[in-house]
Amino acid sequence: MLYASSELDAVNLILSSVGESPVNSLAESQSVDVDNAIRTLEGVSRTIQRKGWEFNTRSSVSVLPDKTNNQIRYNPTWIAISSADDTTYVKRGDYLYNLTGSTFIFEKAICLDIIEAVDFEDLPDVFKTYITTKAAVQFQTRYMGDDSVSQELVQEYAEAYSDILQYSIDTGKNMFQIDGMAGMLERMN
Repeated sequence: MLYASSELDAVNLILSSVGESPVNSLAESQSVDVDNAIRTLEGVSRTIQRKGWEFNTRSSVSVLPDKTNNQIRYNPTWIAISSADDTTYVKRGDYLYNLTGSTFIFEKAICLDIIEAVDFEDLPDVFKTYITTKAAVQFQTRYMGDDSVSQELVQEYAEAYSDILQYSIDTGKNMFQIDGMAGMLERMN
């Protein structure tokens, strides 16, 4: 099974899916393939993390407004936010906006549930592998389209997906909490 312990490992595995040679560094790359592999990896990582897992979900976080302007700067690592009090908050520019109350001004702290983007290096190993294999499948499909290579990658992807399902069970989330799983299980019956 594919295994990536670092972002460099992941990019090299993605590159290998199209027969490209590995690189020694991601800094100052002059290769379009490396740049595309990095973008694919980052996109897949954000998409997977957007679902919210135990490692990147924080509940009931108290967020304070700035004392000088009573605004709350939107943290760029926040992928999704929600509140428990039926107030809708969104990102507008660099700040949090109360869509329900039509204001940028906050008189007191608010409580949010936050799904936060985690750097690749800090992800649990099963997610590094899952994200890398999914990115490799996407990359290979977009840039090469070789069905025989793609089948091997799809098998790796299926095994990695199985590992994150086990991870979600082990960490207290059941399979019905994973997007699309309930419908898939119903079709199997």
